[in-house]
Amino acid sequence: MNLKLPLVSVVINCYNGEKYLNEAINSIYSQTYTNWEIIFWDNVSTDNSAAIAKFYDHKLKYYCSDIYTPLSQARFQAVKKANGEYLAFLDCDDIWNADKLEKQVSLFLKNDSLSFVYGKAEIIYGETESLFRKTKKNIIPNIDVLLEGQIFNQLLLEDFIPFPSVLIDKAKLLGCADFPLNYNHSIDYWIFLNLAYKFNVGALNEICCKYRIHDKSLSSKQIILCALENIDLIKSFLPDERAKKALKFHYVSLAIAYLKRKNFFLTICTLYKNDCWSLFLIRIIKRLMK
Repeated sequence: MNLKLPLVSVVINCYNGEKYLNEAINSIYSQTYTNWEIIFWDNVSTDNSAAIAKFYDHKLKYYCSDIYTPLSQARFQAVKKANGEYLAFLDCDDIWNADKLEKQVSLFLKNDSLSFVYGKAEIIYGETESLFRKTKKNIIPNIDVLLEGQIFNQLLLEDFIPFPSVLIDKAKLLGCADFPLNYNHSIDYWIFLNLAYKFNVGALNEICCKYRIHDKSLSSKQIILCALENIDLIKSFLPDERAKKALKFHYVSLAIAYLKRKNFFLTICTLYKNDCWSLFLIRIIKRLMK
């Protein structure tokens, strides 16, 4: 690759991520596109993450937070250190395919109206794979042709974009509203919605990364907190009529999260208060038919 091609800043936000960290970082160093830097933001890890990160060369720039912060704030602090024209994010337990950056930068160079480019992700599992429900749908999004162009309407209904698959135009992102610094779960969704609201989105219609699911990522408590943050995020687009309609879908997701925790009172209250019984029943029937 010609080093005159745009610089990509790869942000790794890390908190006690030593288990899969080498594998994640090595997948960046294996990229066929070579003009990149890593902004490694250590959120006060207490394991061996710092030592692992510092083992690499000058292309990895290590920073450590003074105190532990919510993920949204940690991502924002890391982005402020980025020198690249484009931004990508890779969590400590995910992996990139070797040609991911090369193919996505190429799409940007062909169309400067794009705010971000995303692709498909293959789901992989930690050692506790046997604890999870088996599924044939191990590709996300599980559709043949990815949506692109003006996708804000569809994205309002659900976040179908795998975060490790994304490459972002940094200038367009920084031109959006200020980062919400209190989100622990929905900052990724915030980025997608705010960019898709103003700009076109590109798609690399193939698997470009591996997204790891493990016990921590499937916590029912975490799913409830994520649903609540998503609702707060969708409300930020009011009084847009599209956001009003989308809220019902997210209240259904919240009700299902409560149901999984066997909190029947909050399940019923959420459905009754927001008048989304029909959407709830449709969602349940679809799940039962899978």
